[in-house]
Amino acid sequence: MKDFGKRIVLSACAMFTLFMAVGSVVAMAATGPQYGLVMTLTLLLTAAALAVLQGVWFTDKVIHSLPYPGRILGFGITAFAAIAACAWLGGWLPPNNPWAWMTFSLIFLVTLAAFCIGYQIHFKRTAGSFDAALRAYHQKMGR
Repeated sequence: MKDFGKRIVLSACAMFTLFMAVGSVVAMAATGPQYGLVMTLTLLLTAAALAVLQGVWFTDKVIHSLPYPGRILGFGITAFAAIAACAWLGGWLPPNNPWAWMTFSLIFLVTLAAFCIGYQIHFKRTAGSFDAALRAYHQKMGR
């Protein structure tokens, strides 16, 4: 039953994402680029970019052996670049307001730190560390 519920939630998320992407493109084709439509599409682009970056930095599909701090640093730098590019492209912030961009940067750093602390606590409780969890996963999968 638990897997059934997960599948429903994942299916709803996938459908919502697809409907928002297609609907926003259709609406933009009909009405032109309006702030809400551009915001929606750049948020979807941001989510896709961060999902790819998470796969690159936190699995061993691309980067085979890199300690957790290196992964965090690499992810943080590339994620910030991706989010900032989407923010600039989508007009999330006034382009000539340095305080808005500094606040944006600070919010990113605080959020990244909070996620890092949360994952660190999770890994300490479950596997000891990210590297240990990745090793355990490889052993379980027979690699």
